[in-house]
Amino acid sequence: MLQTELEKYTRQQLLQIDRSPDTHAPAAILDQTRKFWDDYTQQLTMVRCVFLYLDRTYALQTTNVASLWAMGLSVVRQHLVETNMRSRLVRLFINEVTSERNGQLIDRPSLASIARMFIDLGLYAQSLQPSFIDATRDYYRSESLRMINYLVPIKQSAGVSAEARSSGPTDVPGYLNHVQRRLDEETQRVAQYLKPSTKSTLLATVLAELVEKHTEKLLGPNFDAMVDADMVSDLTNLYSLLLPVNKLDLLQQNWISYIKKTGLRMMQASDLEATLISGLLAFKRKLDNILSIAFQNNARLIGALREAFEMFINTRRSKPAQLIARHIDQCMRMGSKLAADDDIDDIFDRIIMLFRFIQGKDLFEAYYRRDLAKRLLYNKTLSTDTERLVLQKLKAECGAGYTNRLEGMLHDMELSLELSSEFAQKQPESAMNDIGFQGSVLTMAFWPTYEPMELVLPRQAEEAQNAFTELYAEKHKGRNLQWQHNLGTCLINVEFNEGSKELQLSHLQGTVILMFAEQNELTYSQIQQSTGLENNELQRTLQSLACGKFRVLTKEPKGRDVDTSDTFHFNAKFKCPQARVKISQIATKEIEKESKELEAHIHLDRMYRVDAALVRIMKARKTLEHSDLVTELLKQLDFNVSTTEIKERVDTLFERDYVRRDDSNPSTYHYIA
Repeated sequence: MLQTELEKYTRQQLLQIDRSPDTHAPAAILDQTRKFWDDYTQQLTMVRCVFLYLDRTYALQTTNVASLWAMGLSVVRQHLVETNMRSRLVRLFINEVTSERNGQLIDRPSLASIARMFIDLGLYAQSLQPSFIDATRDYYRSESLRMINYLVPIKQSAGVSAEARSSGPTDVPGYLNHVQRRLDEETQRVAQYLKPSTKSTLLATVLAELVEKHTEKLLGPNFDAMVDADMVSDLTNLYSLLLPVNKLDLLQQNWISYIKKTGLRMMQASDLEATLISGLLAFKRKLDNILSIAFQNNARLIGALREAFEMFINTRRSKPAQLIARHIDQCMRMGSKLAADDDIDDIFDRIIMLFRFIQGKDLFEAYYRRDLAKRLLYNKTLSTDTERLVLQKLKAECGAGYTNRLEGMLHDMELSLELSSEFAQKQPESAMNDIGFQGSVLTMAFWPTYEPMELVLPRQAEEAQNAFTELYAEKHKGRNLQWQHNLGTCLINVEFNEGSKELQLSHLQGTVILMFAEQNELTYSQIQQSTGLENNELQRTLQSLACGKFRVLTKEPKGRDVDTSDTFHFNAKFKCPQARVKISQIATKEIEKESKELEAHIHLDRMYRVDAALVRIMKARKTLEHSDLVTELLKQLDFNVSTTEIKERVDTLFERDYVRRDDSNPSTYHYIA
């Protein structure tokens, strides 16, 4: 009888609510249902208290008899299921949520009460949640298409406020902010009037419609523009939205594509030599910052960056190695901006990162060794400690064998300082007052190869040189010194009309200047006869002294070039505000020639390494197809080599009887023991 009364009461109340039309006040129906539910559950609790003994004894102990609370809920559930009211409430619930998504204010407590009613009645998972998710999918599908189809380029939306973006066409950053805002709204919606278990499905639905289905349009040129503009916060949004929808593969493809395109543009720039390394360092720093902040140091994207850098930086083969060595040389020279920088270690770490990407590390070592020699011999380095710091980093990257010769050069300079100090102490004081002499003893195996030059030194310089040679012979039996006068420098005090000046010169320039201590006028032939220099070197030397910026000599006839018939005079009227004047040698094409010779030497050395690797592979495998041999060879080499070069080296192995072709298959090779 109690159940009958409950059914009668429930039917009467719900039918009265259900008669109200939607058109007048749809929210009112939800509010009336909420009030009914609140009153009903409160009254049901009171009934349960009245019949508490019956509920705890008879109902619990009797099979197929539900408790008073369960019976009361089943009465309401049965009425909602058997009538159209369940569907109507779900529809009105969804309409209210849609209104809220469109910016209208709604009665959230009513929705929370309706959701709790569906949960208590066991209808939430089977009725309310599926319909709500479907409606959410339709709503955001429509919204995403409306916004995506009217996206504007990022440059056109620069400076546009967030309010303007939300009210009209927007760019990708604005769209990403909109998606984040929608996700926050849905999260709040779950917290306020939905079941917590709905959250994961709801957010996945929003992301699927707003992000996953439009990933390609969000990337491409828009991604390039965001990275170009260093829009870290917007890239952070992009990454956080693509991660849950498993679209990092597309992000990785666009990341690689952007790095390659930008890098290739830099490698093909007209002012390559002047800007490449500084540009690459700035580019790498920007990408590292994006990786760290926006992409959370994702391992796949870090690997993609390394792959892209290695691809584009090696398109110019030897050029990056040469320019990185030159950049380090500029940083290491005395007076560079690096001298005032506090974090020297960080600067060289970033340079070593670029070094890590290049394949021509043997070529880099050759260029670096040449530049290091000039810094050490001309005393232009910041400090020996800084030089050792760089060598330690190179050793960590490539091993001790890579830096063996470079470390040997530093060791030579240290020993030379000790030897020069000992030489100065053993010289008579009268001799040291006239001339100061410091010799650098270089181990030929460590230093670049220099062609010896014949030069007749002034008497005092020759005497000091001979004394130094005798001291070295006493300390090191059986060793011979070969003097490289083209590498030496000197300081000479010269008296001019306006006073004394200290000239910083090469040995060649110094030898010529000292000849004018005895005569004010000399012909080209007289100078050549006294110095023993060849025409090319003598003309360059005289041109630097008589035709350059600092003209301590004058010549007749006047002109920019030096001829064998010219006559030279000491310029007593020379003026310069500086107390010390450095007169540089005239630059020639020999530097370019030296670089070409260096590259040719490295190329020849590489071919020897290719030969050794080919023989090593064939000796181990005995018989191999040509394609398999090439594949195995490329795995062992740390530098690029073309298929044409490989074929040429294989042909030389045929000629030297290391391998032979198979009689029936010419592409198969056999090792000859």
